[in-house]
Amino acid sequence: MRNIAKNRGRLAALIAAATLTTLAFAVPAHATTHVSSGRIVWTQTLDDQGTTARLVSARPDGSGLRTLTHPKAEQFDINADVSPDGSRVLFERDLPSSSVLGMVGASGRGERTVPVPCTGQCNGPQDPGWTADGRRIVFTLVIGPFNRVNNSAHSAVLYTARPDGSDVRRLSQPGIDGVYEDYHARYAPDGSYLIFVRVRNKDVKSAVFRMRPDGTDVRQLTPWSLDADVPDLSQASHGPTRGLVAFETYGHGAPRGAEQDIATVPASCPSMAVCTKQVRYVTHNGAGPHTSFNPSWSTGGSRIAYTEAQFPANKPAIGDIWTISPDGHGRQQVSHSSLFEYRPDWGV
Repeated sequence: MRNIAKNRGRLAALIAAATLTTLAFAVPAHATTHVSSGRIVWTQTLDDQGTTARLVSARPDGSGLRTLTHPKAEQFDINADVSPDGSRVLFERDLPSSSVLGMVGASGRGERTVPVPCTGQCNGPQDPGWTADGRRIVFTLVIGPFNRVNNSAHSAVLYTARPDGSDVRRLSQPGIDGVYEDYHARYAPDGSYLIFVRVRNKDVKSAVFRMRPDGTDVRQLTPWSLDADVPDLSQASHGPTRGLVAFETYGHGAPRGAEQDIATVPASCPSMAVCTKQVRYVTHNGAGPHTSFNPSWSTGGSRIAYTEAQFPANKPAIGDIWTISPDGHGRQQVSHSSLFEYRPDWGV
């Protein structure tokens, strides 16, 4: 279900035939200056048709902006994930009809393709990440034909491989192909479990799940009704955000009269009923006009980077990177470009 068009189709439709502009949102009076470390990597759309995009990075205050990737026309770099040691950035490069994985140094040097084997009706690897120790990468391998319910793929499940693309191994549990699809895996700091997005193909709803690295003990953390997407797991080793998952609501489109928000749920909640009660909202957009999505934790789990956007009717779309405390206070704007920017990842 989450094919190449899924990653950029909605964005392209919203910004087509418009010159992207920026709007500086007013920061609440209670916001204060926060000192945060690391660098945030995100996707910067380069044309008003939403067909070409590169990766850039900057410090959490927006300074030191650096171009990381150099895609050709109609190549779209997205889904960046910084390695655990902060030295490399793994990403997805969408081509007109398929996708590949790429890797680049955090300095912007050494850009290359990761040659994951993909033959036959394989549509390509997507939505990559790293294992906790940085020794392997994890991604979804999308394999056609797209003839399952709602034109979903024959299979779209998680695999791992070495960073050079070799030694590909299945990660997702067996028996889900064509019924569910798994994406966006993120590991706990000690590697004892991971969280991921599962899409239910029959109605194209998604939810956050967790499981062990051997594909067992699969548990659902968010209700299908929230349509949770793009989750990130706090890497804090202690404190209130340890084991806390941040996610976006309504990943496949908000219902009428609502907008997307950032929310959290503990990865340790023991049942679906308890998990649902423990969902907490970080943003409160109501019916808009702002919408918030794509959360990513800072290394210590003290702040969340995310996209704040507006899609006004018959006007240019607006999208920038912001950071916020998990309690919803202290919003700070990171990016100020006239280009639409989204899908951040906060690295060490």
